[in-house]
Amino acid sequence: MAFRITDLALPLRLAITLALLTISAGYAVAMLNLYLTYSAADGKAGLSPADLKRSFSSARGRSLLAAKIDGGSMEQYLPDELAKARILNWIADGAAREGFDHRVAPILHAHCTSCHNPEGLMYVQPLDRYEALGPIVREDRGEPVPVWARVAHTHLQAIGLAFLAVAVVFCGTPLPDRLQSVVVATPFISLTVDFGARFLARYHDGFVYLMMAAGAMAGASFAVMVLASLYALWSHPLRRLD
Repeated sequence: MAFRITDLALPLRLAITLALLTISAGYAVAMLNLYLTYSAADGKAGLSPADLKRSFSSARGRSLLAAKIDGGSMEQYLPDELAKARILNWIADGAAREGFDHRVAPILHAHCTSCHNPEGLMYVQPLDRYEALGPIVREDRGEPVPVWARVAHTHLQAIGLAFLAVAVVFCGTPLPDRLQSVVVATPFISLTVDFGARFLARYHDGFVYLMMAAGAMAGASFAVMVLASLYALWSHPLRRLD
């Protein structure tokens, strides 16, 4: 049986409004986290396709460390081109332990390990010892599948439930059923496409554009559902349009 949120009692309308605002705040923080996590990948301000390509696509023949110091977010901390070239050549030569001790370690200690150490700001990737460099000096194959699976399953479930809660409220607005159906379906389809493209980006960096488009569609449809619901909750009762 159809229901209309315009007919709800004041306490229930208030509860739904606060829930919508809370979910919206959580979504906004998630977008902020996305920006802060990936916007510095190419060493430039703002979140761009280049950031996503560096974060999710494979760089055949290049390692993660090489990508970071040569055009990436760490390049700004290596102003000496000769020092950067020494690290890149060491990686290209096979990243041997002997070369690290004599050629690379002094450069990293001078420019990087103040943050990249077990107690530093970038403790997740220490650069103060050779053993910690193994994964980032090997050829970059994009985001590892286990990492993608861990992120995808939690986000698909959590964000999907948030979309469901907002969609149920939105379906109580007096908007036409066909319009509601399109708007309600869009964020779920977009979310699935987003993470599907994120997985495929490891094979071709062109999929990052599909990621960005899907993310934009999900955000836009989410905003439409929230704003339309808030309007219906607190405006004068809307005339049924269908």
